[in-house]
Amino acid sequence: MDLFFVLVLGLLFGGYLVLDGFDIGSGMLVRPLGRTEWERRVMITAFGPFFLANEVWLVATGGVLFGAFPLLEREVLGEMRPLVWPLLVVWLVRDVAVWSRSRSPGVRWRGWWDTILAVASTVFAAGWGVLIANLLVQFGGGADLPVYGWFSLLWAVTMVAVFAGHGAVFLTTRLPQVLAAAVAVTARRMLPAGAGLLVVATVVTVVAGVLPQRAGALVPAALVGLVAAAAPLAARVLLGKGRSGGALALTAGAVVAPLLVVAATGSGSVRAAAADTASLSALGGVTAAVLPVVLIGQVWMWWVFRHRVDDRSVVFF
Repeated sequence: MDLFFVLVLGLLFGGYLVLDGFDIGSGMLVRPLGRTEWERRVMITAFGPFFLANEVWLVATGGVLFGAFPLLEREVLGEMRPLVWPLLVVWLVRDVAVWSRSRSPGVRWRGWWDTILAVASTVFAAGWGVLIANLLVQFGGGADLPVYGWFSLLWAVTMVAVFAGHGAVFLTTRLPQVLAAAVAVTARRMLPAGAGLLVVATVVTVVAGVLPQRAGALVPAALVGLVAAAAPLAARVLLGKGRSGGALALTAGAVVAPLLVVAATGSGSVRAAAADTASLSALGGVTAAVLPVVLIGQVWMWWVFRHRVDDRSVVFF
């Protein structure tokens, strides 16, 4: 039963990183790529239908973490409090920016909130990188690195690049063709940076003494990271052929790769932190009923909003 919940936790957290990842990446690019208020509005309309539904995955991840892994939850929220609480504040600021930007018709007002959205999204992406770095240190049994140190900075920069590439590719699937073509050019320029940083971050994680007590996990962690680093490069090739959907699937793999590296080093620690069998059995029934609803709802939403944004599209924000 504990293995089942490890897989559920990984599925939910990985699903969140992939799905909200293109929201984060798109938000980062709203200001740099949106030259006019209309272009920025179209970009927000592109990810608007998915915005709240994607955040459900993080809420569900928290529910499983609290219910099935109380010891792990205590460690994450306790030892990483200097990181978790600022991350929640940035999450709130990003959401406020999305909700507030259209509350007034003024161009200056909307431009101000668009800037906040871009900055908050970038910091949010960096925060996830710092969290991943600290999970690697915690589960890898390596050196006692500070929450905010050089290793965290490396993963922060890496995840900013990876999320940005993921968001840019997503926008090419949803924007009107005239805008999508321009964003695709930018995306093809950005993706190699994400690939290169993934290689560097993975190699440093494996060889720099961060995982000295997990020797058996070194090869799987290295393989996962290096294979995933090839995904943005393959996505770049597909974008050049106009296959944005396949490119999005590849960048999704790059976004979730750091979580797989964490899993390769710390799955045993996560299982050891699971609740007792009776609690897991009680929670298992609820999870088995709710999880299919979440998955079906996500598939339905993608089907409904599979088309590009046009004059008939609903404007959510």
